[in-house]
Amino acid sequence: MQADVSTGPCVAHLTTVHAPFDPRIFHKQLRSLRAHGCSAHLVAPHEADEEVHGIPIHALPRPRHRLHRLVLQRRLFWRARRLEAALYQVHDPELLPLAGLLKAVTGARVVYDMHENYRAKGAVLGRALRGLERWAFRWVDHVLLAEKSYRSIVAGADVAHTFLPNYFRPIGDEEQRPPAPPDDSGPPTRLLYTGTLAVRRGLRTMVELANHIQRASRPETIEMVGICHHDDQRAWAERQVRRGELGDVMEWTGGNTYVRPSTMPPHYRRADVGLVLCEPEANFTGSMPTKFFEYLHYGLPIICSDFPLWRRFVERHACGAVVPPGAPEAVLAVLDEWQEHPERYRKCARNARDAASQYRWDAVEGRLVSLYRDLLTGL
Repeated sequence: MQADVSTGPCVAHLTTVHAPFDPRIFHKQLRSLRAHGCSAHLVAPHEADEEVHGIPIHALPRPRHRLHRLVLQRRLFWRARRLEAALYQVHDPELLPLAGLLKAVTGARVVYDMHENYRAKGAVLGRALRGLERWAFRWVDHVLLAEKSYRSIVAGADVAHTFLPNYFRPIGDEEQRPPAPPDDSGPPTRLLYTGTLAVRRGLRTMVELANHIQRASRPETIEMVGICHHDDQRAWAERQVRRGELGDVMEWTGGNTYVRPSTMPPHYRRADVGLVLCEPEANFTGSMPTKFFEYLHYGLPIICSDFPLWRRFVERHACGAVVPPGAPEAVLAVLDEWQEHPERYRKCARNARDAASQYRWDAVEGRLVSLYRDLLTGL
């Protein structure tokens, strides 16, 4: 595969779960593969067929629920089959049987990208998905692991695997220039959360934090940027904002709409602190949030839940503080300390910027390119 051409072997990434412009799938993997010679395609839920950054997107209807995703697999199969790709990569475990059929029919290579520890989905569904993964390990050509902790999932299986962390890739208007250092001369008052929102991802804690700020007439504001897929949780949060008259304290961009990553840079530039206040679930305690890498890139000190893995990261880089999960008052205590000792906040911001280069996509992009080159050799 040669750089900056797209006349090489056809490869197709398949998903019915993820948004078409998911950063890991589209902006990191597909754009890297195209830049290194592959004719890269995406089959995913989208409004219409289109080509973005030279990558054709073959649109599927947006699924309304899990059962609808299963119904969509027939359409996905025929769209993928017509591409006659040399390699298919799936991003959802429920697509593994379909990938096996594509392999049997076309002789293509198959890669499975493991984004999540599905045991956190509950006893029944989690075991079913784990069983599906283990069955597929017998014939999948390669497994990509987004987290080191996923190595235990493939342990004992006769399947090749590569650790491909979800490091940050600048996109949008940040691609051609580094971000300007944030203005850390004033007190840290602008708090930011980016990404999917849910109670287990800290939505309740952030609403409670906004209530504390409002009642105490504190100067902080909270900006949440991302979609909430749970209608009941989104409605609850919106009611709390209305009832508590929190509009001056809390702003929510997204809500029931996916926020494209390319629109995110202005939100980061306005912020002083990045929040990651997840509840202690297995899928969080054993994974590194991609938000950490994004916050570091913009020089934002992190305030996050006190999980051992996260604590080690924050302490290693001295780039923020950890707080007990579900404890908004502990977040305020950190902010009080930084406002009373601004030099401590400024040091965390400098340390964040200094650490950022270790967690950028270009540091691991070569692993993906080399893997594809090896898998496609001889086809």
